[in-house]
Amino acid sequence: MLDVIQKPLRRFRQRYDKSGLKQFLTWWYGELVGMLPPKWRALLASDRAHLAITPLDAGWRVDRVRAGIVEDSQTVETNDGLAQALVALTPENEAPHQVLVLPQASVLRRRVGLPAAAEEHLDKVLGFEMDRQTPFRADQLYVDSRIVKRDLTARTLLVDMLAIPRTVLDQRLAAVGNIALDGVDVGGSEGLAGFNVLPIERRARRTNQRLRLNIILALSVVALLWLVMWQSLQLRESAISRLSDTMDESRLQATQTTELKRQLRDAIEGANFLAKKKAEQPITVDVLNEITQLIPDDTWLERVSFTQTEKAVQLQLQGQSSRADKLIGLLTKSQCLTNPQFIGIIQPDGATGKERFTLSADLKTGVCHGADAVAAAR
Repeated sequence: MLDVIQKPLRRFRQRYDKSGLKQFLTWWYGELVGMLPPKWRALLASDRAHLAITPLDAGWRVDRVRAGIVEDSQTVETNDGLAQALVALTPENEAPHQVLVLPQASVLRRRVGLPAAAEEHLDKVLGFEMDRQTPFRADQLYVDSRIVKRDLTARTLLVDMLAIPRTVLDQRLAAVGNIALDGVDVGGSEGLAGFNVLPIERRARRTNQRLRLNIILALSVVALLWLVMWQSLQLRESAISRLSDTMDESRLQATQTTELKRQLRDAIEGANFLAKKKAEQPITVDVLNEITQLIPDDTWLERVSFTQTEKAVQLQLQGQSSRADKLIGLLTKSQCLTNPQFIGIIQPDGATGKERFTLSADLKTGVCHGADAVAAAR
């Protein structure tokens, strides 16, 4: 069960070590600590020592390094002496990481430029790069990488990668024996290069007591916070329950008042509906009376229709006349109609000898008394 949980955690920790977030946090913490006085800086120093194991032609050299500075060193010739040197150089109350340092000649180190999209599947992309840049297949190498630079404008990555043949590393690990290792890196002019080509399953399993204590404290804080929140919710629920009866009574009164207002509004709207419609549109009888007074006696209508459009009510007239072209001029004098115009063309009727027409006009809003005015004028 622990292996099932620890494997994803190790992978997550490995990805975090390679991410830009860790680099930013490390830089940010260093800048903050650098602004403190020297004494406070020494108290807050988080750099713990690590033991660097370097193979020699005849034996081993073990260095205890802290913050890039070698604090102590021992040279031994046998594996038993190596184990004793590691114990002797281990600081009190610390569990330093033990790193096997390989010479530059035994590894392949390259810097390659890749598209930014390759970051999501960096391991697979580097596997293809290994096939292209080395005589080995990807499954014959132990590979580790780190992102040196991200160019957001060009959308590219600069990746520093380290590779070593598996046979070479397996021989080195066999020479170390049963000593637990936390990583395998390569030495440089400024100490370790910052890689770890040691497979995850072969890395030492260490228990971080400080991390356990922090987790326990964090869980305790979460539990206390949950207790405080639960008590606050209980108090709020009790206050809400005391006010619920008053709110229900007020809500019932408000509902009754709203219903009465709605009934009153509906009654008023129903009472004013007919008056409003009568005020908005002329009476059909008045319109027909006015049309009868306006059109000449040599004109008769075959069809009269009222059509509701988006803008207004439209009147359409269809019939025959001796001079249909004069009807527009006559209808412009109407007190009920506006914008008279023909629909289509005027056609002569051979049977009657008159002109067949179809025209339309918009009804004016409001009550019109056009027929009375026309009659008075005549």
